[in-house]
Amino acid sequence: MQPLTYYKLRVFPYLVRNEEFCNYLRKKGILLGKKAKFFEPGNVFIDVSRPELLKIGAYCKISRGVTILTHDYSRSVLRRVYGEVIGDGAAVEIGENVFIGMNAIILMGAHIGNNVIVGAGSVVNGYVPDNVVVAGNPARVVKTLDEFYHQRKEKSLIEAKNFFLEKEKRAGRIPLISEMDPWFPLFLERDIRQLKKNHIFTNLSGDEEEEVISFFLQSAPVFKNYEEFIEWCHSE
Repeated sequence: MQPLTYYKLRVFPYLVRNEEFCNYLRKKGILLGKKAKFFEPGNVFIDVSRPELLKIGAYCKISRGVTILTHDYSRSVLRRVYGEVIGDGAAVEIGENVFIGMNAIILMGAHIGNNVIVGAGSVVNGYVPDNVVVAGNPARVVKTLDEFYHQRKEKSLIEAKNFFLEKEKRAGRIPLISEMDPWFPLFLERDIRQLKKNHIFTNLSGDEEEEVISFFLQSAPVFKNYEEFIEWCHSE
């Protein structure tokens, strides 16, 4: 008898929860690290026909529409032309702390290193080193993780301002600190009591909440407080 998830995946995919899906994959024989996160388990395709060939590391986040293959069926064409059955299947390894964007395809034989971001719609084949961002078809390294980090830091500041101003415009009032997630680190006092007081959500998907809080407390804000951030947003 097939496990409940098998039927849910086919009949009620929207009911499948992440933890349930992870347990399903592990029972199939796939090596799956802790805190793996499938954002929409019912809308991904994980090749379970060769479970011995698939390894997904800890703290990986996999978006909807992603396909991960450990085999293909191109051999069917060869069989009809050459009359031979040629086996296929190659190991796929996804390292730790990898984010795979929507509708990406990971082909058999792909090896993705640690701390990698795979852009939406990418087709990944072959070897991807650690600490990079890849995108495209075929997926290629477009920047290092360090370059992406500094670019995001700069863009995030402008995005925070634009979000604040649009929120203020639509609501007709100053946004609450709790409404500025995920930009709270820009201005919030480094005090765990402030997280609780302002209802800041820190149990982020696929991460350890204690680490999220610890890194926040050790970091430095860009603005002295929320009032200074507001003043900056209202400046030209």
